[in-house]
Amino acid sequence: MIISPHEQRTDGWFKDRLGLPTASCFEKIVDTNGNPSKSRQKYLEELAGEVASGRNTDRYVSWDMKENAKQEQPARLYHIITTGEQVREVGLCWPDELKMWGASPDGLIDPDGGLEIKGAKPSVQVVRILNGWSRAEHFQQVQGCMAVCDRKWWKLISYCEGMEPVYIFYERDEQFIAKLRAELDKFCLELAVMVRRLK
Repeated sequence: MIISPHEQRTDGWFKDRLGLPTASCFEKIVDTNGNPSKSRQKYLEELAGEVASGRNTDRYVSWDMKENAKQEQPARLYHIITTGEQVREVGLCWPDELKMWGASPDGLIDPDGGLEIKGAKPSVQVVRILNGWSRAEHFQQVQGCMAVCDRKWWKLISYCEGMEPVYIFYERDEQFIAKLRAELDKFCLELAVMVRRLK
């Protein structure tokens, strides 16, 4: 694994991500079974457009996204205090020197784990507490983070200040990751061809 020196949401981080398939969007490439997603072509065009224009398409941050981002640090601190696990903050990570795809985890828990934080509105947190939180909702992202960072397990936390957090624990799914890697290889090849055609 290679870790970028740029902190998340900085100019350097956005530059690292330009035209790069990342774990937060792996659901746009594959479904939870590892089959091609219906939104695959649109994501392909989006990333090709980033490379051709030199501009990130994800620079827009909505009010909800800003509010959720504010909850990341309190959630990380809560996790450290309640579990005793040390969470290492990192920027963008790539699985190898090719840097064809990557992930920006909310934290690495050495030696084998990781953490993904989802800030939630009170109304969303109510539903997750009372009705449960679907394991499928962020499955591709979490497994993608494990693939990129070479980890055995990952914790997903839904956090809303003043309310009980909700956790989901994932173990590495080798069968899914194998399918994900195969689809990412195809996707990155198609992306390279599309970019060449644009130039």
